[in-house]
Amino acid sequence: MDTKLSCLIWGVTGVIFGLIALLVPNILLLETFYIIFWILIGLGIVGLLILAITSGSDESLFWFGLSSVLLIIGGLSFLVKSIVAIIFLLIIAGIAFYNGFNGITLALTHSRTKYILIPGMFIAGTALLFGLVYYFPSFLENLVIVILGSFAFIFGLFSIMMGFFQKDEPDRYEA
Repeated sequence: MDTKLSCLIWGVTGVIFGLIALLVPNILLLETFYIIFWILIGLGIVGLLILAITSGSDESLFWFGLSSVLLIIGGLSFLVKSIVAIIFLLIIAGIAFYNGFNGITLALTHSRTKYILIPGMFIAGTALLFGLVYYFPSFLENLVIVILGSFAFIFGLFSIMMGFFQKDEPDRYEA
């Protein structure tokens, strides 16, 4: 998968998970979240299988492996329902970490953007976090979820922006 598509997929995923965590942080404690979790797991498995089928042979095993990991996580959620909230938090943290790491590595390869993009992500994430806590003090009850959600949202937006501004890579399979 090229860098542009990867940035867009991770960015959209980060924005979706960030918005879910910010708009409804108490949903992790409800039964409704379990249904949303299974919808997202199902969509994730289908999406990863599509990526596995359409990608090159060197990447298809990776995507099949990720879809099987999602299937195992879904099976664990049937056995222990309380693990779903922990898995959701780990997914948000993983998306935020990957988007931040990917943004930093892409910014370091483009010398003009490294002094703007890296501090911009962290300043915007911190500003969003402080603004949410200042204007909505009820977010202090679920501070970990709000922190992860705000950084996943901001890093997702930055990843989408990087995806739009990436230069197209030449196709490596063309002769």
